[in-house]
Order: sequence, then structure tokens, then C-alpha cells
Amino acid sequence: MFRFFIKFAVVICVITLWGCNEQEKILQLQAEGVALQAKIDSLNQAIEQSQMLPGNWVVENDTVRAGDGLFQVLSRMHINEKERGKLVLGMQDSVELSKMRVGQVFFAALDSTGSVQRFRYATSPATIHMMSKTDTGYIYSRIEKPVTRRMSIFEGALTEGSTLNGTLFKVGIPGRMVGIVSGVLQCKVAFPLARAGDKFRILLEETFYQDSIWISGKVVYAEFDGRIVGHHEAFRYEDPDPKSSFNAHYTEKGEALVYDGLRYPLDRLHVTSPYGSRIHPITGQRKSHHGIDYGNPTGTPVYAVAEGVVVVSGYDDLSGNKIAIRHRDNSQSWYMHLSVRGVGVGAKVAPRQVIGRVGNTGRSTGPHLHFGFKNEKGAWINPTSKTMIATPRLEGERLGRLQKQVAEIRGEIEKTLAAPAVKANDTTDVMVRMRNL
Repeated sequence: MFRFFIKFAVVICVITLWGCNEQEKILQLQAEGVALQAKIDSLNQAIEQSQMLPGNWVVENDTVRAGDGLFQVLSRMHINEKERGKLVLGMQDSVELSKMRVGQVFFAALDSTGSVQRFRYATSPATIHMMSKTDTGYIYSRIEKPVTRRMSIFEGALTEGSTLNGTLFKVGIPGRMVGIVSGVLQCKVAFPLARAGDKFRILLEETFYQDSIWISGKVVYAEFDGRIVGHHEAFRYEDPDPKSSFNAHYTEKGEALVYDGLRYPLDRLHVTSPYGSRIHPITGQRKSHHGIDYGNPTGTPVYAVAEGVVVVSGYDDLSGNKIAIRHRDNSQSWYMHLSVRGVGVGAKVAPRQVIGRVGNTGRSTGPHLHFGFKNEKGAWINPTSKTMIATPRLEGERLGRLQKQVAEIRGEIEKTLAAPAVKANDTTDVMVRMRNL
């Protein structure tokens, strides 16, 4: 009888282990299925396009590889320099080409002469950018596939020895959004004084393609309630323009949730070329780029990013109309390719004072602002390393819009709290509630 029980126990253990292994296999197969479906979608799209193309057109495609710039991808697709230039200029106002990621696929349909007739770039499985050749040049179009938007509330409390960052990472919130949560809350919360039992609540809005492929996400609301640090809330404010420099987190009263920092030089931020060593998308030459290029229409107001004194106001063939401002800490901000200079050397300027207008002067391929920054030692640094805001406090129409959005966010919180609560995972006691929009 004893031997029978031993054999029975062994069989049960084998079945249990087999079940666990099978569950792991199922999860692995599901993940592989999602990735395969994305590839199938891209392939089907290419097939559909090829079936609609004239017989003498050839479809070229290539994938972004590690270390690639746009030049390498377009070169491998046999697109000549002249047409590379037209494609880049035609898309750069709508697509931030500097944000290419490994694995993204480009397609081009070339006619018998090697000229590009169609060009397709998918920044995500749900968003496709298309360039089509006409008698007058290339026409840009954007294709958006159906997506699922989901609201998620994460609620929990700090435990002994834990941190908010560490807890949010454990429950699987993407690192970028964890950084945003801690970044906006630390403007009000002295986290070294946070204690076990202090509570938090985070509201995320995420977008998925085919219900499972993560496309994007944003922190809509963050709340922290501590025994010592007190109660604090952060609300995501959004202007009608998704690229507005005012799109950020604020208190309910409109106070920007950042430390003292510089102001942005523009109201709208569309990066056409980032800071650092880059390969020119048209010529393929590698050059250091000591600033950030923001694409904007000619005549767009350019603001001083901080209080200071104008030390340069002039013109040269490379930078066009340019202005430099020395600030209190001896650092300098530079503004180039302006159409108009509104201040002269020696002028004292205030934060967000209009000092000029966006232009296309000097060596420039289109209207934009080249914004550079030198530290107190005179060395160029990445402007994004400086804390920057549009304004320290919203006022007027924007403050009214924020207050309306705060009411809407509180409504979304109530709706999401009505959804069933489940443990985010087994490593914490954080609860999550989700609902599709």
C-alpha cells in the first residue's frame, strides 16, 4: 500500500510539472504568435501594394539595423541622392525621422528608371507614412489602423524598504512611464521622507494594436499620499496641438511640475535633427550636430529660454541670422537660421520674450530653428540635458482648459475604479483595474 502511495505521488508531481511546462510553452507560443502576426501584416501590406503596381515597377524593402541612420537604409534600397532629399524634405514636417528604431521596415516602389513612385514607412504596426509621386512632386499621406485604447489604474502602498520606482517597475509599467511618474511627483514629494504604508495611485492610458501589441502610453494622473510628505496630485494637460511644448503635468491650479528650469524656445516642438554625431540622411556624411533642429513655419516666434544678455546678434553664411544669450550662470543659448532678429547685442531679455522668428537663412534645407546650448566653460552640450518647460504656470485660456481636463480625468478615474481589481502580479500587493475606451 505504501509503495502505491509513493507511485501515486510521483505521478501527480510529473503531471504538475508537465502542466507548468505546458503553460510556459503556451505563453511562449502566444508571444511568438503576436510577433509573427505583425510580420504577416507587413508582408500582406507589401503584397497588396505589389498587386496594385504596374508590371515594370520593382518593390525594394529594408529594415533598420543597429547603428543605422536613414541614409544607410535608403542607400540599401537603391534610392538616389536627389530622391532621398525629396523624400526626407517631404516627410520631415510630419515624421520625426531621427526616432527610427531597429526592426522598422521601409518599402519603396521603383519604376524602370529607378525613380521612386511610392515610399512607405511604418513607425508602428498601426501607423504608416506614405509618399506618392505625382506630376508636381511627392504627396504625403498618413494611414492609421484601428487600435484599442485602455485605461489602467495601479493602486498600492509602499512596504518596508521599498521605493515607488521599484514597485512600479515590478508590476511591469514601462520604464519611460515610471520615470515620468517619479519625475513629476518628486517636484512636490520629498521621497526620502516617504514611509511604509504611504499610498499611491497611477492612471495610465495605453494604446494597443490587435489588443496585444503595445503602441504607446502616457501618464494621465499620478497621486501620492504620505504620512509625512502629505497629499499631492499631478494631472496631464494637453493642448490641441500634440507637439505643443505646453503638453506636460501640472497641479490642479496650473503649476508646472518641474524643478526650476529653462523655457522652451518654441511653442511647438518637432525635432527634425537631434543633438550629437549623425549621418546626414541625404549625403551620408557623418558630422557632429551641436544642437537640436526644430521644424516650424517661417515667422514662428522664437523665445529666450531664460533671463540674460544678448552677446551675439548677426549673420553668417552657415548659421544665417543668429542670436546668442549669456545667462546668469555664464551658460549661453544659441538660436540660428532666423528670418528676423528682434534684439541687438547688449539687450537684456526675459524668459519667453520673443527675440526673433523661425527662418531658412544660411545653410539650411528648410524653415527651422537650430537651438544650441553652451555650458559655463563654453562647451556645446545637449539641450535636452537641461530641465525645460514652456511656462512655470498655465494662465488664461490654457488654465481654463486644464481645469476642464482635470474634471474629465477625475471622471475617468471613477469609471476605471468601477472595474474589477486584480493583483498586478505576485511580487507586490499592487492592485490594477483596467477598462477599454
